[in-house]
Amino acid sequence: MPVSAGEIEKAESRAKAKAPRQHAEEYRLEAVEYYRKAREADSKKSIRECASELGINDKTLSDWAIKYGRTGKATQARTGEQKEPGEARKRIRELESENEFLKKAAALFARSL
Repeated sequence: MPVSAGEIEKAESRAKAKAPRQHAEEYRLEAVEYYRKAREADSKKSIRECASELGINDKTLSDWAIKYGRTGKATQARTGEQKEPGEARKRIRELESENEFLKKAAALFARSL
């Protein structure tokens, strides 16, 4: 079954759309501060409600609040050793995607000959 370039582009864009959003440290701190002030104003206000108002996942806001409580920062800087496995996994995914594309392209050219 031939695969068009359009189908490949759609698949790639879907994969990119599922990538997690990256938020700046400043935004994370503002979100945690918003949650803390909302709780002061209304003790029944849940983290889920605040996260929904901010347009983020409640687990994400919860993680930021916990990290802020421990360190005073909403994120923790990762060392080079901590970044390495993530970068390697990302590169592996890229190579697997390229490999899959090349397999499909080779099959398409083989059929046309």
